[in-house]
Amino acid sequence: MSVRPLMFFGTTNLDLCFNVERLPTPGESLMGTVTRHPGGKGANQAVAAARLGLKPHFYTHLGDDDAGQSLLKSLMEAGVCTDAITVCEGEVSGSALVMVADDGSNMIVIDPGANSKVAPDMIESATKFIEPDTIVVAEMGMPIPALNRLFELKRKKGFELIFNPAPVRPGLPSAAWKSVDFVTPNQTEAFELTGIEVCDFDSAACAAGKLLDLGPGAALITLGAQGAYYADAARSFALRAFPVKVVDTTAAGDAFNGAFAASLAQRLPLKEAVRKALAVAALCVTRRGAQSSMPTAQAVDEFLQSQTILELE
Repeated sequence: MSVRPLMFFGTTNLDLCFNVERLPTPGESLMGTVTRHPGGKGANQAVAAARLGLKPHFYTHLGDDDAGQSLLKSLMEAGVCTDAITVCEGEVSGSALVMVADDGSNMIVIDPGANSKVAPDMIESATKFIEPDTIVVAEMGMPIPALNRLFELKRKKGFELIFNPAPVRPGLPSAAWKSVDFVTPNQTEAFELTGIEVCDFDSAACAAGKLLDLGPGAALITLGAQGAYYADAARSFALRAFPVKVVDTTAAGDAFNGAFAASLAQRLPLKEAVRKALAVAALCVTRRGAQSSMPTAQAVDEFLQSQTILELE
């Protein structure tokens, strides 16, 4: 059976990463070491899918600076189709300051740069790369008017839509939520969207119900080291995460989203798609960096063959 087309819409940033013993408190200065990595939520998700053997298209907006050239090259080398990407003369590419502690926790500050210049007409032009039966993945880092235009085009283009609402921001019309097939927040994002603090699978079930009330067809909430909870109108299930030694949690959610979309594109059953996404996220947090931490298909297959997972119905 053929693989379904896959396209990502989102942000691309150059990550300036400081590795520190622990995260600082307000007003505190710490010593650390610095590295630079390609990042950005949309780019990370597209790379995660490409590393699993797919050829996803990706739409993003880069500046015509050195960072933009480096970010574009990184995407191409990862196997992402870059035909839809726009480069704007005179713009500065997005960047992020990332602090990662020895326990894997992080703090991130983002300067969106060219990412903030994405207009609705740019989105409409990029949708020419959407083929029949395409799975489209969008994250909330793009300007809300552009994101809303993508959602409006779903009826015309007929794609399946995965929406990762990160970072959560106001302004998305209620009608847009009804275009979403899968909404995929983490615990913090689920709380921001529903007001329900997600700390375990029971609270995730309550939050998922609230998310479904917004209009999406299904809710898939990630709970970090605990796992993930899925619910739609017909069924629900929880899968526990794979226990691993955490080195860096940066881009774990992006790894999950990219792998979930890739698994659906490969026509895996839903529960198997979530299980594979959890495996990709688990491997991601054992390595430093964002795109550099995305595992290959072979690494994921070997990892899954060596693991067991507990399921809660």
